[in-house]
Amino acid sequence: MIVYEKLKMGLKVKIIRTLLFVLALIGIFCCTFYFLFEWQVIGKFQKDVDWLFWACVKILQVWGDWTGLGYNLLNILVFIILQPVLILIFFVLWR
Repeated sequence: MIVYEKLKMGLKVKIIRTLLFVLALIGIFCCTFYFLFEWQVIGKFQKDVDWLFWACVKILQVWGDWTGLGYNLLNILVFIILQPVLILIFFVLWR
């Protein structure tokens, strides 16, 4: 019985060591990939996201002025009321 327990414990230690080794390799690979290839792409992606955000803000400002509701109220109507309602409708229709 003692031999079985020692084998079982040894197997657990090997599994944990292997898992930690694999996680370390994945971390090293991801960091290397990020540092070698992604510096410029991330900067461009951030600029694109910023541009899209400010374009959407401008659209909501124009619609808010056009409807007389204002940017803040239109933002609440779209993202707090309309979006969740549409998600629920599509969820029900999906079933």
